[in-house]
Amino acid sequence: MRIILSGGGTGGHIYPALAIANEIKKRDPKGAILYIGRIGGLEEELVQEAGFEFRGIHIDGLPRKALNKQTAITLYNLFRGLNECGGIIKVFKPDVVIGTGGYVCAPVVLKAQQKGIKTVIQEQNAYPGKTNRFLAKKADIVAINFKEAEAYLDSDHILYTGNPVRDDFIHLDREVVRKELGLLPTDRFVLSFGGSGGQESTNNAMLELLKTELDFKLMHITGKAHYQEFIKNAADNPMATILDYSNEIPKYMVASDLVISSSSAMTLAEISQVGRASILIPKAYTAGNHQHFNAMSYKDAGAAEVITEDLLNGTTLKAVIEDLLQHDEKRHVMETATHGLGNLDGVKNCVDAIEKLI
Repeated sequence: MRIILSGGGTGGHIYPALAIANEIKKRDPKGAILYIGRIGGLEEELVQEAGFEFRGIHIDGLPRKALNKQTAITLYNLFRGLNECGGIIKVFKPDVVIGTGGYVCAPVVLKAQQKGIKTVIQEQNAYPGKTNRFLAKKADIVAINFKEAEAYLDSDHILYTGNPVRDDFIHLDREVVRKELGLLPTDRFVLSFGGSGGQESTNNAMLELLKTELDFKLMHITGKAHYQEFIKNAADNPMATILDYSNEIPKYMVASDLVISSSSAMTLAEISQVGRASILIPKAYTAGNHQHFNAMSYKDAGAAEVITEDLLNGTTLKAVIEDLLQHDEKRHVMETATHGLGNLDGVKNCVDAIEKLI
């Protein structure tokens, strides 16, 4: 197989693509896999770390304000990106092109569709993003995780597969990784992060939390853009470790007793794979408010506690953390419910469909 993948901007678009790439590589070690992303984007770093060939293109997201100079620059880069993609596709000659969301995959998938190459769209959320809604119209397969997404997609080729999650979440041994992290059997370990870019509301609550005495070990990931400001304002707490970013979320999540996170579809899929109780803090500014609906679906299933951003502060967060850590049975019930919401075959289902398409 010769496969091109594209998706970028956030880990929620990049990690599903890498999960698909790894599954394809396992099935066809001699196959060729190329990832196309934005020059200097997060995908460039993550894809190269994962060991896959990466080609960068010039592309920018459309500005949200009225027409201005930046709009003209963005449109110029879009056409430039289309031409770059055309050249890459002409040389690589893929059997199929797969897009997992983010504006970077628009010229990649669009150019493939113009050339009559088979295309696949993988949509993680209940409310699809603009790029995937546009590209789905001519895609040969639109793989979804939430059946609610079907209402927003103009396609006769929708397939429910579940979200593709990296193998690391399945194969890591909890006792082994806890020892690697220096955790004792009696230590309670909480992992906190707000997606690949961080979450300002969670960071602010954590700044308050760090001023208090903690009886659990905490790892909080701020997001690179927020790290310096966070460290400048953070109280020194011996129970806490602060990182700007980490690509070892699988290890930390497997080792954890409780996860605090935003509620993107991919984060929830990862939490479900591991089977962890969680405190979800949905980002209020997401398209269609989809993180709120994601979070409430987990709360309604008894799999998570939810704190909305308007009610979030250090006091409320610490109270929920301590309640869950002090009541093992309650937490274990949540873990069982969480695990039941996951789809362990998400990546297998996606690649099965791609193989049939080819």
